[in-house]
Amino acid sequence: ITHKIVSRVGVRVENSDAISQVNVAPRVSLAYKTGKFSQCSFAYGDFYQNPDYRYVRDQSNLGFEKATHYILNFQHIDDKRTFRVETYYKQYNNLLRTLPDTMTNGNGYARGIDIFWRDKKTLKYADYWISYSYVDTKRQYLDFPEKKTPSFAATHTVSVVFKYWLMKARTSLGFTYLFSSGRPYTNPNTGEFLSQHTPPVHNLSLTASKLTMIGKHFTVLVASIGNVPGVKNVYTYRYSDDGMRRYAVGPP
Repeated sequence: ITHKIVSRVGVRVENSDAISQVNVAPRVSLAYKTGKFSQCSFAYGDFYQNPDYRYVRDQSNLGFEKATHYILNFQHIDDKRTFRVETYYKQYNNLLRTLPDTMTNGNGYARGIDIFWRDKKTLKYADYWISYSYVDTKRQYLDFPEKKTPSFAATHTVSVVFKYWLMKARTSLGFTYLFSSGRPYTNPNTGEFLSQHTPPVHNLSLTASKLTMIGKHFTVLVASIGNVPGVKNVYTYRYSDDGMRRYAVGPP
């Protein structure tokens, strides 16, 4: 549009034989250059997908599931440093519901913010990045009796990655730390749906890689150790049929 404003507009058309329907999905983005190394942008778009094929086989009244995205982004990239912040709102419509009947009349939303910082300049031979995500989401779909946060969604997530290069040894050493807040789960003894939360998840991993040659072949040797502190992370709980026994579900 100008030297500082760029827009991209498109339309996607899809046909699904499985549900005998056609959709039209408009998409548009607009970016403004705020400085020599920075820009802000806005994007809007509709996205569709078929319901789970297991239900499509037995139903003839199901339609496309739909998500509408609104995304606002700012990023600055300058001399081996990157900063990016992005906020979004996503509206879900026509989600598949299995209670009380199998229909695509569910709905929901997701809104949040993502922050990312990467620095390859401050520390010589080092590279690190930090990311943080916040998400607030609720849906009424599948067998959800009311609009609730799904069990896979963690409100807060933090990731820290650090790598250091040993020039003479041709070796890279590093660590990754991941934190996420507790996820909702249903305790059948309370009579409330997805009302309780698991403990937060912590994971610290160490990695090392070495560049070498085996014969005439360039080779990378890699070693890694996961969950160094030995934290017993829990992703969710499963209960016996009578609700008297609980089993923690964690990483393999």
